[in-house]
Amino acid sequence: MTDRPTHDSTSEQDRVQPFHAKETASGQEAAEAVAAVLKHAAERDQAAKQKTPPKQQPKWMLPLGLNLGVLATYLLIAPPEWRDWVEVNPIDPPPDAEVVDNLRTGMWMTSTKIESYLAQQGRLPASLEEAGVNPNQAAEIDYALRGDSAYVLIAIVGDQTVTYDSSRQTAAEAFGNLSTKFGG
Repeated sequence: MTDRPTHDSTSEQDRVQPFHAKETASGQEAAEAVAAVLKHAAERDQAAKQKTPPKQQPKWMLPLGLNLGVLATYLLIAPPEWRDWVEVNPIDPPPDAEVVDNLRTGMWMTSTKIESYLAQQGRLPASLEEAGVNPNQAAEIDYALRGDSAYVLIAIVGDQTVTYDSSRQTAAEAFGNLSTKFGG
């Protein structure tokens, strides 16, 4: 075994301490540090208790607010015929003839999807969604099967009914030449 010295060989000056550690502080220094902390806390409390006066609104805000309040009240109370000037740009619905023309185009596109499904699957689809028709477009067009190889598409616009029966005519006969419309 090795012999170890019985006492600590490092001197008081050789001991390693953190850089902020001081030699033993006197009670006066500790009291001064506590006093400085208490003084700072008192200053913060005093500053928190002092209220800053609220910033005053500009003088032009009161007349503007009153005028806007009167205008809003007028718009709420005034009869509808006096408020017509408020309506900026009313949008009229498209004429029925244009809607029917667009619907015929949609029915032609639907019929081509149904015919394509028939050619690929060997049967008619049970619904327009099964044929790949957009659900928004399918909501406007009613679809009914007539046997195993015929179907009917029906749509109503206003008082007009647009019907396509695949057993009676081809899509080209029913909807005409749409290639001019699509640029083909």
